[in-house]
Amino acid sequence: MDENTAEARPFPLTEAPTYHIRTFGCQMNVHDSERMAGILAESGYRSTDDPEKASLIIVNTCTVRDKADNKALSDLGRLRLLKKGEGEKILAVTGCMAEREQERLHRMMPEIDLVAGPAQVRNLLPMIDRLRTEKRFQLGRDFDLPEMTTPPAVRPPGVTALVTVQEGCDKACSYCVVPRTRGPERSRPIGAIISEVRTLVQEGYREVTLLGQNVNGYGKNAPEGEGFADLLLALDAVDGLSRIRFTTSHPSDLDLPTIKAMACSSKVMPHLHLPVQSGSDRMLSLMDRGYTLDGYREKVRHLRESIPHVALTTDLIVGFCEESEEDFQQTLEVVSEFRFDGAFCFIYSPRPGTPAFEREGMPDRAVSLDRFRRLDELMSALVLEKNRGRIGSTEEILVERVDPEARTFSGRTPHFRTVRCRLSETEPFPLLGDIVSVRIDSCSKAGLAGVSA
Repeated sequence: MDENTAEARPFPLTEAPTYHIRTFGCQMNVHDSERMAGILAESGYRSTDDPEKASLIIVNTCTVRDKADNKALSDLGRLRLLKKGEGEKILAVTGCMAEREQERLHRMMPEIDLVAGPAQVRNLLPMIDRLRTEKRFQLGRDFDLPEMTTPPAVRPPGVTALVTVQEGCDKACSYCVVPRTRGPERSRPIGAIISEVRTLVQEGYREVTLLGQNVNGYGKNAPEGEGFADLLLALDAVDGLSRIRFTTSHPSDLDLPTIKAMACSSKVMPHLHLPVQSGSDRMLSLMDRGYTLDGYREKVRHLRESIPHVALTTDLIVGFCEESEEDFQQTLEVVSEFRFDGAFCFIYSPRPGTPAFEREGMPDRAVSLDRFRRLDELMSALVLEKNRGRIGSTEEILVERVDPEARTFSGRTPHFRTVRCRLSETEPFPLLGDIVSVRIDSCSKAGLAGVSA
């Protein structure tokens, strides 16, 4: 059966259509799901936690590593069974795996009705309408690429919110599928972002995390001529906003104006996630990262001179093509040199369509697993040491959760460390969104704990 001539199935509109969204992957995917939920809610759909009761099921996928692919495919294998005898139920696949696989997903599972990549989130309703009209499989690539408008979003209750400011990536890292799945870099107008954040503050949110595949590449080629530093300073002036965070930054695009904006802003938190990926210049060259270790070192030097107590977190890959024990040792040395406050560590996962996919020289799996273990042990020891160094200090946290039964509340420090605070029987609970002082008296590698200061 050809993907464009699938057997016709009725898709009648119901009085109260319902949707169920499953999300895999990064914060960008989480926020894409929030935006799809907002689009659907605005058009009359209701959310349900039970996929059996949903007239629309969306699986929002990730494809950065094969583990993410396998988890989503496994989930789809179960969800497609709900289609039998349910002609009005729509099964949609969105996200990065959807963009990469396109028609192949439908060939694998004919029950899938709609496949669309991340850039097509804003076209969700037109795709559903065409699906119901034509009663055949729909591909996101058959629709015009929408403008970077600001769709409504259904966010979970709380005081922290995700805000997309930039999408896509123009880099050419040899291991990375993101440029293919997320497309070229595009930035939202600065005025639209400020307007969205002001609305969030009015709704009770106190912290925003600015999202982008290459967030500090914000504004490149934009007609307004405003860069990421301009955006940070503009958001710093938003009344009622307490904290600003952002992720993810590419070392090549971290510039001095951004560092200066971080240093002089009262709301941008002193934390930067700056993926180094490897401590070996040979590996960085094979990865096509676009910088050397000395270049990365220079960026960190400027950062720490401007913000002496900044927290620096990173991403690290082991087991990349041709990685030798010497290359890996250089990565361990870099971790010790920079004393990262945290790291996401991964074993290299070849992704179809990337320049490195068929490259030879990958270490044996057992070697990669051993290197991952050694790297993880070093990072865990370093994080625990840093957390122990905070015992006796007083930390300012934004209250994000309250547990009345345990008489605790929790939040994060400006440096992104998680803190759990214990209350006595007579102490009142703070309000969500309050910034409170906590005296640290214990820790683990997962975070800090203490009492009200």
